[in-house]
Amino acid sequence: MRKKILLIDPPFQKFMNFSKNGIPIGLLSLAGELKRKGHSVEVLDSDYNPNGIPYPFMAKIEHYDEYLNNLHNGNHPIWSSIASHIEESKPDVVGISMISTKLRSGLKIAQIAKSLGVERVIAGGPHVTIYPEDALQSNYVDSVVQGEGEAVFERALTEKVVKADRIRDIKYLAWPARETLIGLKDYQPNDLGFVMTARGCSGSCNFCCSESLWGKIVRKRDIDDVIREMDSIHNTYGTNQFYLVDDTFTLEKKRVGEFCKKISDRGYKWGCLTRVDKLDENMLEKMACSGCSMIKVGIESGSQNVLDLMNKRITISQIEYAAKLINKHSIPWLAYIMVGVPGEISADVDKTMELINNVRPSYISTSIYTPYPGTGFSKQGNGIDFAREEANHHSMKVLAGNVPREKIIEFMKFADRYNANSKAAHKIYNC
Repeated sequence: MRKKILLIDPPFQKFMNFSKNGIPIGLLSLAGELKRKGHSVEVLDSDYNPNGIPYPFMAKIEHYDEYLNNLHNGNHPIWSSIASHIEESKPDVVGISMISTKLRSGLKIAQIAKSLGVERVIAGGPHVTIYPEDALQSNYVDSVVQGEGEAVFERALTEKVVKADRIRDIKYLAWPARETLIGLKDYQPNDLGFVMTARGCSGSCNFCCSESLWGKIVRKRDIDDVIREMDSIHNTYGTNQFYLVDDTFTLEKKRVGEFCKKISDRGYKWGCLTRVDKLDENMLEKMACSGCSMIKVGIESGSQNVLDLMNKRITISQIEYAAKLINKHSIPWLAYIMVGVPGEISADVDKTMELINNVRPSYISTSIYTPYPGTGFSKQGNGIDFAREEANHHSMKVLAGNVPREKIIEFMKFADRYNANSKAAHKIYNC
């Protein structure tokens, strides 16, 4: 039976007026499959906020209470807007994507949907894949999908808990249905250029839940199909800047070479996420010549001891070598850095600052360690369970590990100064 379905990405950063670009590519992929099966589908990204403020990290911490204070303020314009969209759409089904930081806002949307007479509310996403009970204990959620929803979402129309097997061959999935976005005309063309070419990561970093969600087997699309999707996005929306959202795009040299060869004559700019041990001179030369304008790399720490605690499986020398090559080819790059992991000490943070000054990334994206569900650290019982702390105690300010709060603040201020002084930072902020 055909249904009218509204898929929603809950608000979080928008409550604090942070800039939030891009698209909810997971929901749009689900929308593509549901459309192909005959359902009427719309997608509401209630966190999209391209005109927000690109706060430095310290300011983000200071504004966090704005999110907490407005979570249960039913008169807030964000909640009113979501309610209006539900009333206008009149869906039979509302599907809500729930990551840990958006769990409570997702549950608030479920409450709104039920109050407006929605027949069935379905929760999915990383948090409820690991902790389905956190959604099912709500009186407003009818069912939960654990895992990839494209092949099994329809079962959740009648079943309470649906456990999805991993989709073995993702090349047969429909393209993400960007046309289903509510307010599509308000999206920047380049925000629509987020493209997934593969699912999964071969790594097992202790702070990441990718393995729990996707498995270690990396499932890849055909490069020709990826290029066709990019061309379609360009022709339809005028998009010229693309971001490949894979966990590790440069995993296979031959595949990267094929992509670079086929994309090079189109004049597109593109960026990707990868690892320092999956880059080499020849590959970077091809990437630079084919329009690669931004690379994101997980450096995480300047301490080998901390990298080993993370099970990052890289060395400081590999970081330094990859940075040298990227800088040689003049590709702007972002370095992900994490502080406060279990076992880390202040001296390790000092080493991280020294490494940053040595390898000179274009921009630093910083985070404080939080043991999300399904990660190696969480399974080891290290630190607090952030997901439950977030859901039950309304706090993001609990710092794990042995690094004093003052040291973490010192590092964050260092990162804010570094980014403010970086001439290339503006090229990749929010990419």
